[in-house]
Amino acid sequence: MEPQPHLRIRNLSVSYGAQEVLKNVSLDVPDRKITVIIGPSGCGKTTLLKSLNRLLDSVDGVRIEGHIFIDDEDIYDPRVEATHIRKKMGLLSQKPQVLPMSVFDNIAYGPKIHGLRDRKRLRVLVERELKAAGLWDEVKDRLHEPASRLSVGQQQRLCLARGLAVEPEIILGDEPTSALDPQSSRIVEQRLIALKSEYTVIVVTHILRQARRIADHLAFLYLGELVEHGPAAEFFANPRDPRTRAYLTGEIS
Repeated sequence: MEPQPHLRIRNLSVSYGAQEVLKNVSLDVPDRKITVIIGPSGCGKTTLLKSLNRLLDSVDGVRIEGHIFIDDEDIYDPRVEATHIRKKMGLLSQKPQVLPMSVFDNIAYGPKIHGLRDRKRLRVLVERELKAAGLWDEVKDRLHEPASRLSVGQQQRLCLARGLAVEPEIILGDEPTSALDPQSSRIVEQRLIALKSEYTVIVVTHILRQARRIADHLAFLYLGELVEHGPAAEFFANPRDPRTRAYLTGEIS
């Protein structure tokens, strides 16, 4: 009997006021793989991603039903703190959001909040995570410059390194290359592929070519429903649902 994956979604429904955005979604997310969530605009992809690290908590009028388990912990149990969950999730947004401080302090910020103060250990950590994000060689002589001076592609990799610095279990990407040029996009994709050996990675994208390049597992959302999911090769070669086939062929977009 195979062990349960670390991240399991059960009967998740999310509504904004009277509008139901996600409808009874259940999904096991494979460990140490890249799961890509695809679907037309407005189908609930970003809402699903935000529900995983409780970014919806502060949204007025939102109603969340169902369960999301990390290991055996239900993240929506009232006794579970949102900050405890967010530490387990490294988030890459659509546009890089660097902090108004140096490159070094962007990476060190999270570990400092969680109690790491030793300067030597922080230096080791900053170098390690910048290398993991494929950025070290480009910024090792610029660590004390403002992060805002980096290119947009470099800023996105800096945000990736910043997320890794708090030692998450899961990396979330909300269309993480949508603001980048093709070369920077490929670099971010390559880093995510490399990181899946240590992390579970979940990426939202509207670009099917990107999904084909990076996905091990696909989940297709349409009008708030999880229509189909499975291994990427099987998903693209033999979609089971006619709505999936229509999306892959461009009949619905």
